[in-house]
Amino acid sequence: MSTQNGLEIFERAVDARGRILRVEGDRAQPAPSVLVLTFDVGRIVVRPEEDGLRVEALPAPQRLPEASAVLDDEEPWWRFLGQPITAAWPGGVADGVGARGLGSLMVLKLRFREESENPKIVQLEATGSQLRVSLDG
Repeated sequence: MSTQNGLEIFERAVDARGRILRVEGDRAQPAPSVLVLTFDVGRIVVRPEEDGLRVEALPAPQRLPEASAVLDDEEPWWRFLGQPITAAWPGGVADGVGARGLGSLMVLKLRFREESENPKIVQLEATGSQLRVSLDG
């Protein structure tokens, strides 16, 4: 997926100060191959693809069968459930400036809470057919 399209979806959640309410993923492998992030302003699906991350908005009533396990209590998600998403940028770009000029989106960073409020940054990375999820920093 192009960086611009994937980032625009997350930027809409940032602009709306969306709070993350639920995280779901598949359990067929040790690392998920799909994540569904439910915000109070909508749902976002993240999947790995050959050329990077695929990010798409999911209509509210639709449920993905492969995203059947609730990951709310798992690392790192439990650390910031209920918190607003305050920034999203491609990995390797310090503050997101100039991010739209990049091609594919291999690594995505999401910041929850404002800079002055002990922010938590989660990194999503495409690793073949799975997603590597880690707390940054």
